[in-house]
Amino acid sequence: MDNSKVERMDEGLDLRQYLSLFLHWSWLILLAALVAGAASYIISINMTPFYESSTSVLVNAAPATKASDYSSVMMSEQLTSTYAELMAKENILSLVAKQLKLTNPLEDIKQWVTITPVRDTQVIQVTVETTDPTTSANIANAIVTVFAAQIQEIQTQRFAQSKATLEAQLADTEKQISFYSTQSDLASTVEEKDRLDEKETQYRAIYSNLLLSYEQIRLSEAQSVSSIVQVEPATPNFIPVKPKVLQNTILAAVVGLLLAAGAIVVRETTDDTIKTPDDIKRKFNLPVLGVIFHHAPQNGLPITFTDWHSSTAEAYRMLRTNVTYTSVDKPLRTLMVTSSEPGEGKTTVTCNLGVAWAQNGHRVIISDCDLRRPTLHTYFGLDNQQGLSTLLRSRTDILAETRQSTAVNNLSVVTTGLLPPNPAELLGSQKMQSILASMCAVSDIVLVDTPPALAVTDAAVLAPTLDGVLLVVRPGKTHAAALRQTLEQLHKVNARVLGVVLNNVVTRGKSFGYHYNHYRNYSAYQNYYGGKVKRK
Repeated sequence: MDNSKVERMDEGLDLRQYLSLFLHWSWLILLAALVAGAASYIISINMTPFYESSTSVLVNAAPATKASDYSSVMMSEQLTSTYAELMAKENILSLVAKQLKLTNPLEDIKQWVTITPVRDTQVIQVTVETTDPTTSANIANAIVTVFAAQIQEIQTQRFAQSKATLEAQLADTEKQISFYSTQSDLASTVEEKDRLDEKETQYRAIYSNLLLSYEQIRLSEAQSVSSIVQVEPATPNFIPVKPKVLQNTILAAVVGLLLAAGAIVVRETTDDTIKTPDDIKRKFNLPVLGVIFHHAPQNGLPITFTDWHSSTAEAYRMLRTNVTYTSVDKPLRTLMVTSSEPGEGKTTVTCNLGVAWAQNGHRVIISDCDLRRPTLHTYFGLDNQQGLSTLLRSRTDILAETRQSTAVNNLSVVTTGLLPPNPAELLGSQKMQSILASMCAVSDIVLVDTPPALAVTDAAVLAPTLDGVLLVVRPGKTHAAALRQTLEQLHKVNARVLGVVLNNVVTRGKSFGYHYNHYRNYSAYQNYYGGKVKRK
């Protein structure tokens, strides 16, 4: 097999796989959403409710500043923004707290209050959130009252000194007028009376001028003072604004759903196990010669022997046929069945495939070459005192005495016998080749069961001398990296890999069960020819 044919796993899930994945895990996604939503609901209903009250304030600019040009409009908006900033100052809030007799810290009161100028208007929105609806309304109204009074006081103080000076001068002038008027009435001569009347006239003129100045200042004050007007007072709102129980519950449920879906996608994309026949074909360019679905054990015996008419037995017969057609030009006499890692079912496949060949009239020998952890003899209930290790030690051909017959016609088994200390060296010896030749002489096909290819070197040692290698892959367990390493190892020794058999395929109830659609055609075909057609 060419290394270039072993493709890297750089392909993600397609849309159909995502949909199948989410459908398979829908129960978990919905459960996560339900748990998150329920937790949020319980937390929300136990939180302290906050009530919001608000009022609108109109900034009434001074008449002297009103104009229709752009700069005047900008000045009005700036004044509104300035007032919004001043309303949130500590001195205003301190006066509000004193007026309402609030005992809360000033920092807490500042967090309750939100003052926002409405864009492109001269309106300021004052919003207060507290745990009591009446307190919220009182604070909002008090802020407006206190700030309006302070603004009025600040702007009035600009003209207070000038007005006080003029008032003092007016009072003094009135005294002078009264004095000269009295003296004029008491004058004894005409000349003196005329002089006193002239003085009185002069002071009356001065008084008129001072009074005019005083009125001008008052007019300027009226035209230069800006004020604020409360458009609508704040009223208590007994519907809490937070926590928003429904909104929090829905958001938490959505977040829980997304997190669960994301975790499933991450888990799936980081899982490099083989799951479907497409994985084998696309990533390794190998044919899938058979798909064996999960089936319950049949008293430890091969299912092709105990239930030959079942769909699983039919699957093994299909595998037998497909393996046969891989060697049309060169007869297939010796076949190794191995896997990448333990637990993938290579021995089960070997036994059932041997039974299927024997049932087809072929003479079959199954040789257990797993000289480390042999289990093949248990499938047929055979003794393991003598076997392959006996043949390897013997200087004569004693195959006839060593191989054991089974309950299946045309099928015999050579077990491992007593385990030797050096399995790899024995399997790679010339004696092993002589034993295989003897087996081929008395059979039509020899099936060889070896240890997993990545566990030890036994399979790699024996593979080049055989006609073909069949790799057993267990979906959801066999890692793509392990399979790739196995193929590279077999390629280095020039082994002939015929294809892959997917074993123990579980279509439901497992983390990879959503790939059931990939196996639907296999299942329908096998059920039909196995005599058990499932009605949808």
